[in-house]
Amino acid sequence: MFYIEDKNFVSKEQKEALNGILTGGNCPFYLTLEASVPNDGGINFVHHVIHRDSPEKVNSSLHPLFVSILDNFCKNNNLEYSKIHRCAINITINNGNIPKCPTHTDHIFPHNQLLIYLNNSEGDTVILDKNNIVLKISEPELYKGIAFESTPHYHYFPIKGIRIVAIITFS
Repeated sequence: MFYIEDKNFVSKEQKEALNGILTGGNCPFYLTLEASVPNDGGINFVHHVIHRDSPEKVNSSLHPLFVSILDNFCKNNNLEYSKIHRCAINITINNGNIPKCPTHTDHIFPHNQLLIYLNNSEGDTVILDKNNIVLKISEPELYKGIAFESTPHYHYFPIKGIRIVAIITFS
């Protein structure tokens, strides 16, 4: 399994754009009643840039920004990609239902995943191996990116405050 952590790939201009998204009130977030599997109780809010159900369709004007951020991460870390399968911004809160999202893998096919933390928060990401043994635990830090291959993982919901993470899956 590969795991990359990078804290220096988001440019100043990209940071300004991301901050504008989160503070400007111009980016719609939609309530979803599940975190990773149907009926899991993981209530959260999501903005789909590229929806997993229709990866060929751009769903948001934020698409160029997130492609440029993925390009920066890949250039910094000698990665290549040919297709983005999903791109979303998730906002999670203490929803009173479950403390963590269920263990899951984002797609049924091989892929890589980049998580970009968009705030300092509670809600660690836990990455497991194929036998569900913990390999890495990542604490959210503003503009930190972590990348890993298609492997089981989960995250904790914050006890207080909000957790904002961009997710890009690619191959």
